[in-house]
Formats: sequence, structure tokens, C-alpha cells
Amino acid sequence: MSHQTTPDIKADYDPNAIFLEDGPIDPWFMADAIQAIMRACPLNRGERYGAQQRHMQAALVALAATNPRDPIEVMLAVQAQSAYQAACVCWHIGMNAENLGSSEKLRHMASAASMARTFDTMLRGLERRQAKPLSIPVGRPEPKLWQRPVTPDIMQDIAGRIGRMDAEPAPPPPPPEPKPPIDPAFAWSAEALQMADDMLKQVRIDKDNEGLDIANTEGILPCGGMIVMDDPTPNQIAYMGRRLALMYRREYDENLRQGINKYPRIRGIRTGDLIP
Repeated sequence: MSHQTTPDIKADYDPNAIFLEDGPIDPWFMADAIQAIMRACPLNRGERYGAQQRHMQAALVALAATNPRDPIEVMLAVQAQSAYQAACVCWHIGMNAENLGSSEKLRHMASAASMARTFDTMLRGLERRQAKPLSIPVGRPEPKLWQRPVTPDIMQDIAGRIGRMDAEPAPPPPPPEPKPPIDPAFAWSAEALQMADDMLKQVRIDKDNEGLDIANTEGILPCGGMIVMDDPTPNQIAYMGRRLALMYRREYDENLRQGINKYPRIRGIRTGDLIP
């Protein structure tokens, strides 16, 4: 890639200045960009340590060779280099893989050619952008002391504050309020409670059977249910209809207690079925 020659470029320009902590580009941004390149490096697990270091060093040399002037140009360079590394991997697989058929090899070689074109397009875009001056000199700007983000310090302060709050002992519960003494004259005995429960049960039964002619309805079982017969009387039809409605209502109430908000499924009845 050709370099722009202007009087603004310093003679002692250092391409590796972008990697310095006081360099022309935010070191936190550069650390993230370098991590992206390292993740795209085609490192083989079987390679030795020296070979892996060579790949990573070559990636840094290639990034410095693009001479990025701001974060946008760094991103373009990272994308171009990632496309180059992807093309190299596809070329290697398409040319040397022994466990692939000819069609698979051709597919990898086509992908390699596509990645190579992408690499060329990204480089051309970077060159077009670098042909225009920035608001700062084209050469290396003066070193800057970049301020570290305060987010980690804030999070540590909040974490310590939460830890101190969690370590505080819980306040003792308030003493229970004294219960008023029970007047023996108004105390309910077990017999009285059972009588009241029976009365409430009878009221519920009367409410369920309201409007029905129970006295003239035959076939009512002791449990309150009825067996479906072949030729029921009108009173029996009315009673079985009421019992079915009560059954579905009880099922719906039970579904609501279990968190199921939907109506019960209507089921057909046949002769001999028990309607509870």
C-alpha cells in the first residue's frame, strides 16, 4: 500500500506507536482490536509454541503496516486482515486436505478466492480513507495520557458497598403483640365447631339444589351423585344437569388454585356413567 508523503509526516514515525499505552489511539480500543485479530489467527493445536508466536507476531506486523490514524481505520485494517487469514485457511484446506473429495476442495478454494477479494476491497477502502486528511496531522500525533475508564472503579465501589450492606446483621424482629385473653363464655367447643360446619355444609347443599324438586327426584345417591339412566325423568335430567355444572365449576376452581386459567374440557356422558 502506498504511503502519502506530505510535510506533516515526521521522519521518526514509528508504525508500532499504535500499540503503546501513550500512543495516538486509545490503548483500550487497541487492546480490543488486537484481541479480535488474535481470535481470527488460524492457530493449530498441534503447532509448537514458536510457530504460534510467529503467527501472532505476523498479525501485529500486518496491522502496523496499514498505518491506521484513528479507530475507524483500525477497524478496517482488522477486518481486512481477518479476511486475509480466512483466505489462507481456505487455500490450505482446498489444496492439501486429503480427507475431502474434489467437490469439497473446490468449494474451499472458491471461498478462499472470495475472502481474497474481500481483503482487496477492504484495503482499497482503507486507502481511499487515508487519502483524505484528518483533523490531526497525518503523521504520528503527540503522545497522550489516556484516562482509564472509571467503570471498573465504580463497580468495585458498588460491590464493596453491597458487601458491607449484606454483612450488617438483620434487626431483631419486633416482639409479638399480646393476644387478648379469651373469654371462656365465648370459647367455641369442638361440638359447636362441628355443628357450625354441618350447618354451613347444609347451606351449601341447599344453594346447589336451589330450584330443583329433590323430593320427587329418584335415583339420587347418598354421596349426592346420580347414575345416568336410559330414560331419565325431567326432574332427573334437571338434577344431572345441575350436578354436571357443579362438577365443572369445582374443576375450574381447582385449576385456578394450580395457576391454570382455562375452562375445563366438556366431556360427553353415556348411560351408566356416574355424575358425582
